[in-house]
Amino acid sequence: MSFADPRRSTPRIQIAGLCTLVSDDALRPATVSDLSCYGLKMKVPFDATDTRRRLQLEIELPGTDELMWALAHVTHARLTPMGGTHPDGQPRFWAHVGLEIAAGSRRDRRTLRDYVLSSHETTLLCA
Repeated sequence: MSFADPRRSTPRIQIAGLCTLVSDDALRPATVSDLSCYGLKMKVPFDATDTRRRLQLEIELPGTDELMWALAHVTHARLTPMGGTHPDGQPRFWAHVGLEIAAGSRRDRRTLRDYVLSSHETTLLCA
């Protein structure tokens, strides 16, 4: 599906943002490349010991002082070689993960929607 696909109910914007995965007692940094009102695409170093279908996220919205918390479901994932090996000799991979935001506070969801729509309008005006 492309960014301007008519089947989309809201726009998807390309960003260079940061995200933190919160799991048990660990925080793992990730990057966000696509963002919509309902989901995102992130890239994170793959860790086979910490794979889950549901992820707790802290998403930083670029150019703002806003952080939002969300629970997201993995919709798809793809691994690509990172290069090098782990200390145990296993190869290292990047995980490219598509996520659907399943839960978040009403305020955070509204902030995300406003950010995406505003950024999309700005992109259209500059094109």
